[in-house]
Amino acid sequence: MKREELEALGLSKEQIDKVLDAHHKELDPIQKDLAKAQDDLKAEQEKTSVQKTTIDELNKSLDGFKDVDVSALKQQITKLEGDIKAKDEEHSKAIADRDFQDILKESIASAKGKNAKAITALLDIDALKASKNQKDDIAAALKKLAEAEDSKMLFGEPEPTHVGGGNPIGVVNKGTTNNNETLRGALAEKYSKQ
Repeated sequence: MKREELEALGLSKEQIDKVLDAHHKELDPIQKDLAKAQDDLKAEQEKTSVQKTTIDELNKSLDGFKDVDVSALKQQITKLEGDIKAKDEEHSKAIADRDFQDILKESIASAKGKNAKAITALLDIDALKASKNQKDDIAAALKKLAEAEDSKMLFGEPEPTHVGGGNPIGVVNKGTTNNNETLRGALAEKYSKQ
C-alpha cells in the first residue's frame, strides 16, 4: 500500500498517515517473523547440505575401503539421514504453524473479533490445524462463536476510544476570545474609574 495510491483515492494527509500506521503495525511484525523464518530455514538448509556432503563422502569411503567396519559407517549414515529427516519435519511443522496463525489472525480480524486471544482460547485449535481446509473451517468456527449467546460479545465493531479534549482545570472555549483576558479588561476598567 503506497501513499500515492491513498492520495489518488482522495484521502487527507492525516487519514493517509493513520491508514499507513495501521498497515505497518500489522505488516511489520509479520515481515520480521517471515525474515527470521527465512534466515532459520537458510541456516538449516546449509546444515543439511553439510550433512548430505558427509553422507556422500561416507558412501564413497564404503566403496574405497573394503576392510573398514561397514556396519559402523552404515549406522552413522542412518543416523545422519534420520537427523536430516527430523530437521525437515521440524521446519515443515514450524512453517505450517506460522501459516495457520496468519490465517487465524486474518479470519478473526475479518470477523471483527474484538479480543483475538479470548476468541482463540474458545476455538479447538488442534482440530482446526488438522483440517484440510483451514480457512473455511476457521471461518465457520468463528461464525458459530459470533452467533453463540455466551461469546457473541467478542465480535462486532470495536468500542470507540475517547481522547481527552478539554482542560481539567477549567473550560476552554474554542473560537472565542480568552475569558481571562475579557475579565481582566473589565476589572481594570472598573478599578481605573474609582
